[in-house]
Amino acid sequence: MTDLDDTLFRSFHKHPQGEALTRVTTATNGHHGHMNPAQQGLLSALRATGAVIPVTARSTDAFSRVHLDFGTRRAILANGAVILNGEGIAEPDWLAHTAHIGRSAEALLLDMSALISAELGSAARSWIVEEYGAPVYFCVKMNASGAEDVQSGITAAAELLASRFDLSGLQQHANGNNLSFTPTGISKREACRHLIDSIRGGSGAPLIGIGDSLTDLPFMGLCDFIMTPSGSQIADLMARMSDEDLTP
Repeated sequence: MTDLDDTLFRSFHKHPQGEALTRVTTATNGHHGHMNPAQQGLLSALRATGAVIPVTARSTDAFSRVHLDFGTRRAILANGAVILNGEGIAEPDWLAHTAHIGRSAEALLLDMSALISAELGSAARSWIVEEYGAPVYFCVKMNASGAEDVQSGITAAAELLASRFDLSGLQQHANGNNLSFTPTGISKREACRHLIDSIRGGSGAPLIGIGDSLTDLPFMGLCDFIMTPSGSQIADLMARMSDEDLTP
C-alpha cells in the first residue's frame, strides 16, 4: 500500500539536475510527475512480488492521469474518501459513508476557502476537493516560487485559519507547498483498514506500507513493514530524533 506523489514519483523540479527521468503523470498545471531509475526499480520489484495498491490524496480525476500499471485496479483516493474495488469502481457503501462526513463539514470548508481568497488573494490558491458531488477535503497552495516564501506562506495560512475557525473536527496536513484539512472520519488509515479487512483473509502475505509524509504514518502503521524515501518528511523526522538521542 503506497502513497504516490513524492514517494513513487515527484515533480520535475524536485529531482536533482542530471537524473534520468521518465514522465509518468499528466498535470493540468504542467507540473508533471517523473520517476527516477530507483523509483522505477522499486515499483518493478513491488509488482514482481505482489499487488501494489495506491493510497493517495489524489482525486479520482487526478488519479486517472497517473500513467502507471500497478497490477491491480484497487486504489484508495482523495485521502481515503474513495475506495476502488478490483474492477476499478468506487465502493458505494464507503462512498456514502464519506460523503455524509464531508457534507457535514461543507459549510466550514466553504468559509475557509472564502477566507483564504479574501485575505491572501493572489498569493495563494485554494479549493475544495469533491468526489461524486460531495466535498471531502480543503487544500491550500502558495503561488510563490522560493522554498522559504512557500513555507512562510503555508505557515501564515494555517495560522490565519486557526485564528478564525474551530478546526478541531478537521485533520490538518502540511508538507512542502501543500496545506490540507480533511474532516475527521475521512482518512487514508480508515480506508486502508476497511480494504485490508475485506481482502487480506488468512493468507499471511506480508503487507508493506510506503509513504513520505507524517500523515502517511497512520496507514503505514497498519502494515507489517514500513518504507519511506530518503529526504522525506518522515525520514527527516527520524534523522532529527536520532541526532537528539545521540547528543551527549
